[in-house]
Amino acid sequence: MADLLWRKFCATINEISQDITLNNIPDPIISETTEEGVPIRKLFIGNLAERTTNKDLQKLFSNYGKVNSCYIKRNNGKSNFAFITFNDVEGGIKARKAASRMEIQLHCRILRVSSANSWHQPDSVENQRRFLKNKLDDSDESIKIHEFIEPDFNESPIHILNDDCLMEIFLYLPIADRIRTERVCKRWQAVSQESWRAVKSLDLEKNTWGLSSKIRIRAVDTTTLRKVLIRCGQYLTNLDLSQYPHLLSSSTLTIVGKFCPNLQCINIKALELSPSGIYSLMNNCQSINKLTIKSLTGPCEKDLSQLFNVNKKLKYFAVDGDGHISGKCLEYLPQNIEEIHLNCCLSLVSNHFNLALQKFNNLHSLTLNSCVCITDSTLETIGEIKTIINLEFSGSNPMISAISMNNLAKLINLQQLCLSQNLAVTDEFLINISNKCKKLKSLDISYCGAVTNKGINAIATLTELEILKLKWLVQITDEAFENFHNIKVLECWSCTNIRDRGIIKLIEMAPNLRTLDLSGCSITNDAIKAAISITLKRTNNIVLQMIVGGNETNLQELYEISPWLLIINVDLSLLGNINN
Repeated sequence: MADLLWRKFCATINEISQDITLNNIPDPIISETTEEGVPIRKLFIGNLAERTTNKDLQKLFSNYGKVNSCYIKRNNGKSNFAFITFNDVEGGIKARKAASRMEIQLHCRILRVSSANSWHQPDSVENQRRFLKNKLDDSDESIKIHEFIEPDFNESPIHILNDDCLMEIFLYLPIADRIRTERVCKRWQAVSQESWRAVKSLDLEKNTWGLSSKIRIRAVDTTTLRKVLIRCGQYLTNLDLSQYPHLLSSSTLTIVGKFCPNLQCINIKALELSPSGIYSLMNNCQSINKLTIKSLTGPCEKDLSQLFNVNKKLKYFAVDGDGHISGKCLEYLPQNIEEIHLNCCLSLVSNHFNLALQKFNNLHSLTLNSCVCITDSTLETIGEIKTIINLEFSGSNPMISAISMNNLAKLINLQQLCLSQNLAVTDEFLINISNKCKKLKSLDISYCGAVTNKGINAIATLTELEILKLKWLVQITDEAFENFHNIKVLECWSCTNIRDRGIIKLIEMAPNLRTLDLSGCSITNDAIKAAISITLKRTNNIVLQMIVGGNETNLQELYEISPWLLIINVDLSLLGNINN
């Protein structure tokens, strides 16, 4: 009954369209090939009804040409789609023209018809490779390069160079120019293609690609990336897709999986990770040891778990800003993973994350930055992982209490600790850290407003501490710097109660001090004059770099110099405010 009503409705619409002369509108221009010149025989079909079968589609599209194959992808709760492959290009053109006139209808639906992507076309480079039976080995390929007609050496001196020299030259060219060299002659084409064997790393840097300045947006798109991966993908071990801007589509990871089976390190912070992308990496890339992602397109932790399962060599995993990871997938990370870095994972919860942490026996670096759902129980679990030497627990953590922070003092092997912008940091916690974490070399407690001289004086007892960051600690005064003997780097932005006396005392007590950033502090020329005098007496050949912007100093009034003092007049605290 529904089909009968639908046919009557379509007939009525057709009569109306004839009355208003819609039939006089010319058909849109339908291309026979993709942008890469691949013949279009495979079509994407969307808006399918749940009851649609392969037989229904084959019968419908056989009206436009011989159909070679039909594949339907069923998505639970979502619209289904299909791929139709015609025997020739003409069939695809007829079907797309009919679809543009909304004439292709099935089960009370007007179907959406468009050409499939280049890499799905049966005549694409990657699909043609599957059917090659006689593959040349490496020695045969090298012989093949020399089978071309020898060029006239009198024509150009560069032809005198052998293939190895040409390859070395080509490797210095930007990617765009390296591809253009293939147009020069058959020999250059073969040598250029052979040179891609030496390419192990690829990123999106403009200088690497050599994109033309005439392009409105100088960025790499998916089509361009695919052309390059066809040439070098099988040799790549490192792929960095983290730079902006770019024109990469959601299908990029599918291409990466197809062409880059030997990847070990992959950074895809500039892309959203979808189930199809994860599936492609899972099936093709099983030697990944370093993976960095930005966000998931939805709740697809199950897919991510499967990717972890097949990559047993994974040593490093990082997420930069995600609202879907709850931590359940982290339980499938390899037991011997070494580094986990989670930034702004807003859905990460302690019960799942704690279970994952308990299984890791070789974890030495951990980052939890603004994971707002983390509770005190996670700090208790972290405190039991004695292998951790680098820990960052910074940003907004509203569910963390000051008392639970003391669990971190159990990490007796800790060497680097970053607690920037963590409001749970107190003097009592710093005293506890200084008593138990004797191996600490680097500490960042910037923007921890509750810290006073009491906490800083406790830190001064750490004999191995070399790097200390104290930005925007308005409660500390000159007395905080009286006992730092081994410090090498001190960043002290906008600590307004730090004055000349404390800085002079610090420079006297710390002969190994290399960097002293006093941007926005309340110092004058007296501190600089004292620094000149003190560094002149240095015998260890260490130059002190002193940054003094944004305060009461006036370098034009200084006449003495010291070969062991470099004064930089720039206020880095302003840049810090912008970044925060």
